[in-house]
Amino acid sequence: MRINSITLTNFRQFSGMQTFELESPTSKPVTLIFGANGAGKTTLLNAFTWALYGDMSEDVEEQHRMVTDVVWRALPTGDSVELAVELTFDHEGHNYRLRRSAQVRKQSDEQEKPSADMRLWQTMGDGSSEEIGAPQESIYNILPKRVSRFFFFNGERIEKLVQKGAYAEVQQDIKVLLDLEQVERALEHLPKVDRRLTADIKKHGGERASGIQTTIDELLDREADSRDELKVLEVDLATLNGEREGVTELLRQHASAAPIQKERDRVADELTDAKTQRTAAITERASLVATRGFLAFTDELATRTAEKAAALYQKGALPAPLKREFVDQLLEEGKCICGTSLISDSPAWHSVTDWRQRAGLQMVETAWQQLSGQITQLHSVRQELHESLQAVVKRITAERERVSRLEETMSELDGQLNDPGKEDVQQLESKRLDLEARIGTKRERIGALRGAVEQTHREIEQKTAERSKAEVTDELATKARARSDLVQAVRGALEEILAIRKEDMRNRLDAKLKDVFGRITIKPYIPRLSPDFELALYQDVNGIELPVAKSTGENQILSMSFVAAVSELAREIRADRQADGELPADAGMYPIVMDAAFGSLDQNYQREVSRVLAQMAPQLVVLVSKSQGLGQVVGELKHYVSHLGVIVTHTTSKSDATEDIELDGVAYPYIRPSADADYAELRGIK
Repeated sequence: MRINSITLTNFRQFSGMQTFELESPTSKPVTLIFGANGAGKTTLLNAFTWALYGDMSEDVEEQHRMVTDVVWRALPTGDSVELAVELTFDHEGHNYRLRRSAQVRKQSDEQEKPSADMRLWQTMGDGSSEEIGAPQESIYNILPKRVSRFFFFNGERIEKLVQKGAYAEVQQDIKVLLDLEQVERALEHLPKVDRRLTADIKKHGGERASGIQTTIDELLDREADSRDELKVLEVDLATLNGEREGVTELLRQHASAAPIQKERDRVADELTDAKTQRTAAITERASLVATRGFLAFTDELATRTAEKAAALYQKGALPAPLKREFVDQLLEEGKCICGTSLISDSPAWHSVTDWRQRAGLQMVETAWQQLSGQITQLHSVRQELHESLQAVVKRITAERERVSRLEETMSELDGQLNDPGKEDVQQLESKRLDLEARIGTKRERIGALRGAVEQTHREIEQKTAERSKAEVTDELATKARARSDLVQAVRGALEEILAIRKEDMRNRLDAKLKDVFGRITIKPYIPRLSPDFELALYQDVNGIELPVAKSTGENQILSMSFVAAVSELAREIRADRQADGELPADAGMYPIVMDAAFGSLDQNYQREVSRVLAQMAPQLVVLVSKSQGLGQVVGELKHYVSHLGVIVTHTTSKSDATEDIELDGVAYPYIRPSADADYAELRGIK
């Protein structure tokens, strides 16, 4: 999907009809639009999503006031005015024009949320346009709504992707974007198919087969109920995690609670570190005992073995690695391997006999040397084991004491935040503790349900095997059983395919995340996408990866790295399919439209983020203020820019608000005083 233009008609700050061209070549994929704070950058971002989906982001206030205020005030009561956003874009070899519009009738000075209509046209090969039925469904197929947040976002709020409550939604969104959802849908439909088939087994299969099938149906229902409850609980858990993070953030910002919460955050990070170190030490001890623990019991054994071996060696009775049976057989047969007859007491016979004796003694000598060396080493490796165990036990003890001390400190800090003298703080802390308890309960239930699902799945497999062996005389039931067995085999195969593809996609996405993040950051942090698609940062400390307490800027960098990685992987997957002839050349390409992309970043990070995004996005529309965009951002992006624009702010402010923006040595209007109205003007420069 490549956006060619956007046209706004009386859309919030943008009065009248205003068009901005966005078509850009692959070599220059960037459009850079400047605007002052409040000029309409966020409105422009939301114009894209409103046209595509009819929605705007939560950070847009007064969402019912869609028509430009100056236009609305001038409109006579009873009259109507047009509100619209129109997009033209290309997708997979086709050209489209999308228009979402409404005729808004003024009944009072207050606006009500309008009901808009959506229309979509496709340009045909002969240049004519054909309107597409079910336009919203067509847009969902082109760019599913739930994954649009990876491509249309506010940079200052994108860090929500790394919040504890976000991973469940992110995981599902990634499945949609990377073509995993189709397999899940197939798995959802298979039980319905199977139930229709097994009805014949219950009806015609005989008493035993019918009884087994009834049990299987009950188990399948139980499994489905458990899976449904799991989905609900996982969503609930994500919501509770988000609420807890929100309450914690309020405590961080509260005047009287902030110092305490800051200290608690520090202690919490150190406590996490201590628990990680403790777990690592316990794991190391277990590994030592499992792999080398037997050495502790070899002291007496080594001594006794050495004494016995010495006695046997003196007798020449140590077992040799090579046996003498072959030579004995030659003497018994009376013929050497060279063909010479071995007559008793002949020179040849004596020669072979002497060789037999010498060979045996040589092998005994070798065996003795090997055994002596191994026994000697036992003492040193046993001493090494003793020292290693002492060291690891000392670490375990130290970390346990540190955990205990930090937990006491946490308890004291919790008590300070729960002080009745700080009523508002106490309410926040009480809410946080309540959320902690509810999160713990949800996690316990999720763990129990997962175990129940696994157990039920094993029982289903067992009963299905019993059903296969049960005698069935009716031909219809026999066919139904065979088909049901096939459905179960398909289901198992699809589950394996889903697990493999999901893990493959996660690994590829994790690798790209690390690559992108590594290009941006100067810190030795390691980003990681967990099996549950949770984003986190780690740091290697003495060979152990410990979680990093991320700053706002680091959260933003991590989130933007993830978005860039998702965009690139989506294109790679579509490119793979396109190479097989399944998709057109531009498949998997989506624009990135981002507002306030660099607000929390310093200049170094602004430069690196700009460079990475310009190189990874097939089309990038960046909305920035003058203070954010000039300097590092423009300097890095200018080689990739095909369009430059300014959202000119027209204001009725009485102060001298005139301000220009200088680009490539030319001054352009940025803020202009207006005698009668406040509105925004979207003006193209390049």
